[in-house]
Amino acid sequence: MAATMKPVLANPDKSGIIAEDIALGSWIKISPDNKVTVMLSQAEIGQGISTTLPAILVDELGADWQTLSIETAPFAPAFRNPKLNWMFTGNSESTQSFYELMRKTGACAREMLLSAAAQRWQVPVAECTAEQSQVTHAGSGRKCSFGELARDAARLPLPISPQLKTRQQLKLMGRSLPRVDVPAKIDGSAIFGIDLQLPGMLHAAIRICPYIGGSMKSYDAPALKALPGVIEVVPFPNGVAVVAHSYWQAKSALQACPPEFAAAAGQNLNSSQLRKDYAHALRAGPFATFAKEGDAASILSQNKKQLHAEYENPFAAHATMEPMNCTAVVSADKCEIWAPTQGQEFAHVALKSIFQLKDEQVIIHRTDAIGGGFGRRLLPDFVIQAALIAKAIAKPVKLLWDREEDFSHDYYRPASMLALDAALDVQGWPTAIQAKLVSPTILLPVFPPIAGMLKEKHIDPSAIEGLAELPYELGAKQMDFHLFETAIPTSVMRTTGFGPNLFAIECFIDELAYLGKHDPLSYRQHCLRNNPRALAVLAKVASMSKWSKPSSKSGRAKGLAFAFAFGTYIAQVLEVEVKSNVIKVLNTWLAVDCGTVLDPGIAAAGIEGGVVFGLAYANTAIHFNQGRCEQRNFNDYELPYLAQTPHIAVEFIDSGAALGGVGEVSPITVPPALSNAVFAASGKRIRRLPLAEQGFKLA
Repeated sequence: MAATMKPVLANPDKSGIIAEDIALGSWIKISPDNKVTVMLSQAEIGQGISTTLPAILVDELGADWQTLSIETAPFAPAFRNPKLNWMFTGNSESTQSFYELMRKTGACAREMLLSAAAQRWQVPVAECTAEQSQVTHAGSGRKCSFGELARDAARLPLPISPQLKTRQQLKLMGRSLPRVDVPAKIDGSAIFGIDLQLPGMLHAAIRICPYIGGSMKSYDAPALKALPGVIEVVPFPNGVAVVAHSYWQAKSALQACPPEFAAAAGQNLNSSQLRKDYAHALRAGPFATFAKEGDAASILSQNKKQLHAEYENPFAAHATMEPMNCTAVVSADKCEIWAPTQGQEFAHVALKSIFQLKDEQVIIHRTDAIGGGFGRRLLPDFVIQAALIAKAIAKPVKLLWDREEDFSHDYYRPASMLALDAALDVQGWPTAIQAKLVSPTILLPVFPPIAGMLKEKHIDPSAIEGLAELPYELGAKQMDFHLFETAIPTSVMRTTGFGPNLFAIECFIDELAYLGKHDPLSYRQHCLRNNPRALAVLAKVASMSKWSKPSSKSGRAKGLAFAFAFGTYIAQVLEVEVKSNVIKVLNTWLAVDCGTVLDPGIAAAGIEGGVVFGLAYANTAIHFNQGRCEQRNFNDYELPYLAQTPHIAVEFIDSGAALGGVGEVSPITVPPALSNAVFAASGKRIRRLPLAEQGFKLA
């Protein structure tokens, strides 16, 4: 039986250590009956991290994977991202940042157990081995379980530089392990935030002003309180929450007696005007240069053969399957919350400040299961709301946003415009490129300390991703950025700046190849000629897709896209059939080099799921009208259906390079590969997303 995930909603004390368990550091607990428990610091949001991180540690430790227990870690400094010193899950950071720490942690505990056994038997440590949760002495055949040794091992000092196993000694790395989170999700026993129950808990629904920057005009508290099941009405500066015995009663009350809201004075946000404002910024600036090599402007001014193109990405919603929710209990000297969050520390800091509490008085429990994140759950807004309601009514309460609230109060992926200019020599190869990017901030809401840099340099590091580290050799280059000011809340979303920027770059590379009369594959190979890992994924995907063999069927063609993002190289070929304005996505092939592949099954699933996510980026958009988001639910924010999903083939190149992330790379290459395939099939370029803006739709 595979390792199982143990739901823990509340730890028995601040350390999270059960009395009979013995701790070997912060991450490992061993019971006298030889049950090994590993703490999981990262949020399981479908990416398989609840399997991969414990497997890394257990591989070094020598514990029995089949009997392992995994426990969700509370917020504590020990569980912070070791590179960024902050407890969060996102940005494809988990395996990259925790890999070395997990190995060292496992190795430390293993050496402590080996030393305890060696001392007990009075033998050299080198004669002892740890495997399947027991230590064996090679010479005598004596054995001791980890549980029998744990107490003695815990008295020993933590090794400073433990000896890590060789790749050949590791037994779990490189294997496709059964995911530990899946069984509970299949049988319904998984505890999502929306499932959590506390004794005496009430339920809250909320309605905050849907107009960006708007305010609440009025609400009828007596009428709301008179409705069935309603216990209390809690006002907010720009909205109101209703607390009832059940969520349905609270939600129904708000529908029966809705508050009235007013748009912000002089604020009439609409998508049409926003697009004009973006276009004006693209022409007028001002711009801050963030990358420059040579004199691209001079080359462009003198070169006759050149290409100018402008690309547009729309606003997008996170649209997590599980809406924002949080359960809270707040008293004068304690705030305890249970939430499906990616940002435990951000929530801790915010609540500590709001209620003026000490560190130990704020307790954050991350739920074991989370119904999607994509960066939205890094923010603590919904957690703060739940805590304020709980404080007001002095009882446990679960706040649940309905889908309409979720769409209206997202922190959207920002729209962007990117103008690209390139000069070509007589053979069609690039000699210079210039980029002008217009985008609001991405990073500020999840990393407020960047405010000073934005004010001083007017550059958002996340917004320029993909341009700042462009791997192509394109001659002289100049990359400029305009920080677009808007009242629309924007933040990180899966692919961050890489997605929108590489949609433009990869479409532009295809256009350059066409202008220079080169094959799109050979053009990329030429521009990446000194990058062996890039060339390897391009060669692999060309072989997988039989790139050199064009389709004989009219209206059917393939498109190519490449990316280097989150430490990973990826190349994708996508095949479509275009009839009139209808696109049928048939097949896609992806070659991926993420360094060492820790778990091929989980890695492949991440790439495959990302393909569907990328199709959503190409096909959906958030629009604004009269100061508010137009989309309310999935009926007008349509995500891809199963029937629209192509056949997906994924192959990995295990280059042995530094670990890269796989959770966010494949959504990056889907929109440009799709757009390039549509051009190859129909002769029509797509420079503006979603597809409907160019007259196309998915079959």
